[in-house]
Amino acid sequence: MTDKSPPDLAERAFRRRRRQDAALVLPLFGVVIFITPLFTIFIKDVLVLGAPLAFLYIFGAWILLIVFARRMSRLLTKGDEGG
Repeated sequence: MTDKSPPDLAERAFRRRRRQDAALVLPLFGVVIFITPLFTIFIKDVLVLGAPLAFLYIFGAWILLIVFARRMSRLLTKGDEGG
């Protein structure tokens, strides 16, 4: 028989702290994905579907960061509700 009881207070606090730590790392991740390739991406003039590769990379990374930030926001809000 498996009892599906909610996690205790210490477990919920631990999970919330892990979510907060991940949310703090997100801006650092953004800096890394924008800085490292930017040194080499502007050296070559590469077009992808008629658009410069640099623009596609920058806007793609920006959208990726927005998606991750939204996910982190939902996880942190979910943690505030107790579940």
